Amino acid sequence: MNCLHKSKTLCALILALCLTLAGCGGGPKQEAADSAEEATVHFLTNLQNGEFDQAKTYLDEGNPLLTIFPVEEGETAPELDAVYRQFREKMSGLTFRVADEGAVGNSMVYIAAAQYDFRSAINEAMLAAMEAQCRGDGDAFADYAGWMSQGIANATMGEESTVRAMAVDKKGGYIIDHRGYTDHDFMNLFTGGFYDYTDFQMAVCTNTMDGVEHTYYFAALGDEIIACIEELTESDENGELDADTIAGLNEFYTQAAQQTPGIYMGVTKDGSQVVTHVGIDFQTADQNALVNSGMVSGSYQGNMADGKLSLSATVSEFEKSGMTCTITPVYGAAE
Repeated sequence: MNCLHKSKTLCALILALCLTLAGCGGGPKQEAADSAEEATVHFLTNLQNGEFDQAKTYLDEGNPLLTIFPVEEGETAPELDAVYRQFREKMSGLTFRVADEGAVGNSMVYIAAAQYDFRSAINEAMLAAMEAQCRGDGDAFADYAGWMSQGIANATMGEESTVRAMAVDKKGGYIIDHRGYTDHDFMNLFTGGFYDYTDFQMAVCTNTMDGVEHTYYFAALGDEIIACIEELTESDENGELDADTIAGLNEFYTQAAQQTPGIYMGVTKDGSQVVTHVGIDFQTADQNALVNSGMVSGSYQGNMADGKLSLSATVSEFEKSGMTCTITPVYGAAE
């Protein structure tokens, strides 16, 4: 009995010691810091080194930056797992300088940093995929994981920019956050603009009317549609559109698109099926021209606020008209 009692006591002592020492249970802990500036350097170094569990200790629960860190894969949008891994691996390109201005109780810091320009590269890859699909290259635009991955691979270093942040000492550990409302400059500084894609969704809407199949692909950041492709598939059983006619139409569409920035058009034929493709980059195309040309129905003008087209409102109207729509879930979002 005495031996058993001593064993229990010894185990209790070992357990207590483990809980006291960093790295023995309790999860990752912050590296000791004597100032807001030093804590911020530790946080950014964690990001640079891919030590994301460590970096998360500097963020309050609910901080939007947490969306860039690993989630349990396969839960919501498994097709993006590889894209996020690829992005996190390339985050090591981060360079930074931190200055403590001594304001607000020595908790304000100025962070100057440079990162790969993921946002511009992903957008360029998306537009290249849109143009390719409109010219008949399969589902290049619909394969959003593919063009996101290509954009990350193509990203080059962006320019250095500076943001203000707060590094507040709470309960012996620092919490780092942007100032005031959600600051996209702060979020995008470390992520090279990838933060803007953390609420990406793609909607696909289809129906058939009078023998013509209509398919729409919408790419959206949050509720804002940034690009779409409309495809009309119809039969040409009589062979009225031969190869020369298709080539002539594509030449005409190419010239027309050159006069209307943000518009991509093309015609392809597979057997007796003819597909007309119209792609729209809403970030570039003139909204009034789209409505006047009929590419965007005038009834959708009410969905546009500050030149933005609403995904939810568009899908709702399409479904009311009898279309079937599917929307990919946001990566890492709670179900």
